Amino acid sequence: MKALWLTNSFQRRKEQTIRRALEGYEETLTKSPNDPTALEGAAVSLVELGEYQKASDLLEKLVKVIPDKAEAYRLLGEVKFELKDYDGSSSSYRNSLSSSDSIDFDVLRGLTNSLVAAKKPDQAVEVILSCRRKLSEKRQTRQPDLEAANENGAQESRDIDPIQVDLLLGKAYSDWGHISDAVTVYDNLIAEHPEDFRGYLAKGAILKQNGKAGDAERMFIQAKFFAPEAAKALVDIYAQR
Repeated sequence: MKALWLTNSFQRRKEQTIRRALEGYEETLTKSPNDPTALEGAAVSLVELGEYQKASDLLEKLVKVIPDKAEAYRLLGEVKFELKDYDGSSSSYRNSLSSSDSIDFDVLRGLTNSLVAAKKPDQAVEVILSCRRKLSEKRQTRQPDLEAANENGAQESRDIDPIQVDLLLGKAYSDWGHISDAVTVYDNLIAEHPEDFRGYLAKGAILKQNGKAGDAERMFIQAKFFAPEAAKALVDIYAQR
């Protein structure tokens, strides 16, 4: 009972802090309606308070007044998803991708989820495949520079994890009902990264969902063998579902 009271008390104090910050941002906006810092701060505060429509209105305004729009569009995509405006969400995520020279995995995942929620999994697959091609081309273009940098002892810059992208692609195929295509993605992932547990885990999960318990169990055994200690419990959860 005491723990519950402490939790509620903490939540009330947190909400009060957010509302005070919101009041400050709103005061700034009365004087400078297009102040980007105040617009973003107020929008984030409103999201934390669950007032998504008001946050959406501010973010719509924010993307019109700042030059670097990628992050604002990402936030707008998240908010519109919460409002169940999946077409608006996917449009915002697309704008975020096109506003940046790099591919942000959180944006790609958000766009995928929005398209699937809008019952457009085919478009989700198309977007992920396009991003995969871009990442592959970028790696090939950068390879000579990376080799030279490594020779000089320079630190290699990091792109998003290609394994995460492939896992997302497999899930999109699965959501589309193209189970064999999803399994093929996971098979290729296992072949290319045989010591990474995630390919085995994803394949095991989809096989189990489709009634192939024996084949799934073999995948889970492999996944647990290669999984780091901290991830073994996750494998068990999927295996026991």
